[in-house]
Amino acid sequence: MRKYLSAFLFVAMSSTVASAADEVFIADPVPYDWSGFYAGAQVGVATGSINFGPDDTDVIGGIHAGYLWQNGQFVFGPEVEANLTGLSIVGVDVDAFVAAKLRAGVAFDRLLVTGSVGYGHAWVDAGFANLDDGGLVAGAGIDYAVTDRVIVGADYLYSNIQNFDVTPFDSDAHAVRARLSIKFP
Repeated sequence: MRKYLSAFLFVAMSSTVASAADEVFIADPVPYDWSGFYAGAQVGVATGSINFGPDDTDVIGGIHAGYLWQNGQFVFGPEVEANLTGLSIVGVDVDAFVAAKLRAGVAFDRLLVTGSVGYGHAWVDAGFANLDDGGLVAGAGIDYAVTDRVIVGADYLYSNIQNFDVTPFDSDAHAVRARLSIKFP
């Protein structure tokens, strides 16, 4: 009987040791941290209009830079951008557009969904004069961190400038753009 009990204990102990040795522990992955400075470029299509005349659609492209802070899943920070456009609305050429905005959103690890609001300023050549004025910008975007430093994304930006440079013209523009950013450590 002792011989059987010893054999049973030997087998039970060896299988316990073997199963403990066979277990693999996988650590939870560390979520991506969106905090830090980034800069990049964007290119897309913009449609502009004024309170009379037809719309125009053309290419818009430029550069951007910003800084993000992350607290849990919540991400927020300032961003500035400068763009050149090819828009020409009834003889008024939109030469350049800049914006300073606050971005805020929610991070899902490497995916970031944001909204933005701020101030935009446009420079136009109206033929008879060079004009500039500014107003509201608002938008939404989505970014994905391909690597710890390379971020790709897309965004939509709306701008509205009332009584452009003391003229009776109100302007609206809608832009959809692809973005490429580099995050700096």
